[in-house]
Amino acid sequence: MQQQNEGAWSAGGEAQETGVVMAEPVRDENAGLPGGQSGEFRRLVEFKGNGWQLFKIWIVNFLLTVLTLGIYHFWAKVKVRKYLWSNTVVEGEPLEYTGTGKELFFGFLIIAVVFVVYNSAVHFYVGPAQQIVPSLLLIALVPFWFFATYRAIRYRLTRTVWRGIRFNLSGSAWRFTLVALGQTLLNIITLYLWYPKSRAVLRKRIVGNMWYGSRSFWFTGKAKPLYVPFLVALVGMIGFGGAGMMLVDLGSAVGNLNEDPGRAAVKGLLVALGTVYGMLLLGSLSTYWFAAVCIRWEAMNTRFPGVEFRSTITLRRMLWLELTNLLLRLCTLGFAAPWLIVRSHRVYLHSLHVQGDLDYVHLAQDEQNAPKHGEGFFEAFDLDLAV
Repeated sequence: MQQQNEGAWSAGGEAQETGVVMAEPVRDENAGLPGGQSGEFRRLVEFKGNGWQLFKIWIVNFLLTVLTLGIYHFWAKVKVRKYLWSNTVVEGEPLEYTGTGKELFFGFLIIAVVFVVYNSAVHFYVGPAQQIVPSLLLIALVPFWFFATYRAIRYRLTRTVWRGIRFNLSGSAWRFTLVALGQTLLNIITLYLWYPKSRAVLRKRIVGNMWYGSRSFWFTGKAKPLYVPFLVALVGMIGFGGAGMMLVDLGSAVGNLNEDPGRAAVKGLLVALGTVYGMLLLGSLSTYWFAAVCIRWEAMNTRFPGVEFRSTITLRRMLWLELTNLLLRLCTLGFAAPWLIVRSHRVYLHSLHVQGDLDYVHLAQDEQNAPKHGEGFFEAFDLDLAV
């Protein structure tokens, strides 16, 4: 171990007497990606994975999950994450995923107990409010969703390591839950016209609590730039969806098929469904535009000491990616999934750019605790996060 500067220790993140792990203080000048001046935006991430390698992991995971009646699912997910993380290269250094299948499995068991209690309460309750108890318990799960989301983000970040230093998410999950519930209530009251503001509030709370080692991120985004894209998306969805329903009488088409299931009735139903879904697809174009605006807005308003971020994702690139991925998934009955994951990672990660340089000398591992168990609620429903 070699001392480099003011108590910072050299490569490998070895621990000091205090137990704090220090980052590597020496930066490899060749590690930066092309584009390379500190004052210019340059690509931040290079994704080096390929579909065939991921497919080999995916198919083995699939077979083992089937043979173990689903129990291997948690270890399978870790294998995929380790592959994706290790092929995500940031400024010349790959990420490392340190989570385990055991952690995800125990996280799932905890949440499974909650759902057993929930189902028992619904099944065995007998009383005057028997009809509304299931609905009340379902509403009670809403705060649990927000709580679980925050905990899952914290778990994912604490298992992500770069240059020997891990990420983290501080703050209280319960406090985030209260804020998220308040924003949800405001969205309902305002018929979701409050949504851009609530997005800014929740993003600020999450990003403001994110850490890389001993340095924290912060978020400067305001809701105002989101309102026009959001209203266009809202009007587009409602307008095209409503027009599709008015252009055809879907109820009559279904009724005709029930009365006389002949070729004409089938053709009429297909035309009706095609019209409705076609109009909804046109309406969804505006939502993709809003999604692209949100990604660029979140990137440019996320800050970390010494660096600024930008995303170059566009509506055209997102739309091409999502439509071709959907087509490939349908044509291959899902077997192209590994290649689609790789395509998505390349498009979204390669669009992320950075300006400035990290202060590697003073980066150090924080002393905040990391959660012991996995993502619980998200494992129970096999959900994923866009973090």
